[in-house]
Amino acid sequence: MRKFLVAAGLTAIVLMPAAAQAGWLVEGSLGKGYMVSSPRGWEQINFMIAPGWSPPVLSLLRLQLGFAADFADKSGSRTNFELRPMVTVCPPLLPVFGRAILAIQNLRGPGKTEYAYGASGGVRFGLGPIGVFGEVGVLPRSRETVDSAGTTSSKFMWGIEGRAGAYLEF
Repeated sequence: MRKFLVAAGLTAIVLMPAAAQAGWLVEGSLGKGYMVSSPRGWEQINFMIAPGWSPPVLSLLRLQLGFAADFADKSGSRTNFELRPMVTVCPPLLPVFGRAILAIQNLRGPGKTEYAYGASGGVRFGLGPIGVFGEVGVLPRSRETVDSAGTTSSKFMWGIEGRAGAYLEF
């Protein structure tokens, strides 16, 4: 009987927040990246709107599609757009989360489309359906580079990104 009560209690702890967290959500955030692979340097600042959905039974999962605009904030860069499909694991009782990310970049530019993938982790604080969050992620990607001789080659590069934003659940 004791095992049954423990199992029922744990099930209730996991499923009760489902009623409060299930449904639609939207996030808005500002991010800045840094390439830690050579050539090192800051990435463009970006603004992202990410609508998403949280299933009623597995309320700790969030499925989102981010629409990001990379702003031309450094010399030699231009404004561009990217898509970021994401799966977020957000435990109901803890203020932490983890996110798997696939980024499809350079959708508007004349160059080659880039694909990045990675993960991030962060903290979030909310009151009711409104909250704020901060996260740090690792997004490695294959990028076309030009060496001193003018030869273009594809190079695997490691990047980190910090992001802060707000969310609304409804």
